[in-house]
Amino acid sequence: MDADEPRAREWVTELVREQAPPRPGRAALAVPRQPAAQVIDVARRLAVAAVPRVRRRPDPVPDLLRVARALVVDEHPSAPGWSAAECAELADWVALLIEHRGEDGVQHLVSALNAAANVRADGR
Repeated sequence: MDADEPRAREWVTELVREQAPPRPGRAALAVPRQPAAQVIDVARRLAVAAVPRVRRRPDPVPDLLRVARALVVDEHPSAPGWSAAECAELADWVALLIEHRGEDGVQHLVSALNAAANVRADGR
């Protein structure tokens, strides 16, 4: 589905309203399988760098939290094996990343997850 198609816009609108049905098929996030702790660590690092200096981590915007969950967390190929708490923590960090960096933040996350997997595979 192309992001500019009316169906895509409709789906995102329904998603934000929490009415979007789950989509069958394989995960759409182009990253290797990874443990939740590793993915959370990468997302946390990127979000902390993106969030303006504050004394405590801000709460994610609820609509962005739903978008982060549906379009990033649930689309990770390892997500079915993660606990609900791990998915919720990752969604928090991804929502903050989206809030402060938009789609570029998600692209940086995908790149960082792929780089982390490559480093791990190379042993470096």
